Amino acid sequence: TIDTEAFTALRARHANAAALTELVSRSSLDPETEAYLGHLPVAERLPIGSSLKFCLIAEGAGDIYPRMQRVMEWDIAAGHAVLAAAGGRVVTPEGQALTYGHAGEGYRASTFVAWGAV
Repeated sequence: TIDTEAFTALRARHANAAALTELVSRSSLDPETEAYLGHLPVAERLPIGSSLKFCLIAEGAGDIYPRMQRVMEWDIAAGHAVLAAAGGRVVTPEGQALTYGHAGEGYRASTFVAWGAV
């Protein structure tokens, strides 16, 4: 049996609307992402790898992870699931739910923004 008391439940935080902590790519911070973030009150920027960005938002250590370059669905699906289980969300920049299974597009995910608790 598994001792479930040894686990701490993850819970995404509600963002401080005046001072966001943004999580960005270490290697591919593109002009589209910079433009998207330019309209937001970002107080801190943390450059880290993709899967960790979702986990940091899920644990309440970050607020937003915008990705304005397309990635493969399998690179983000697990992180999306972890974040959703912690109360966060992943949407298109227009606010629509991010969807998967786009075989016709080579399983490339749409651009997206991951947020903490809603």
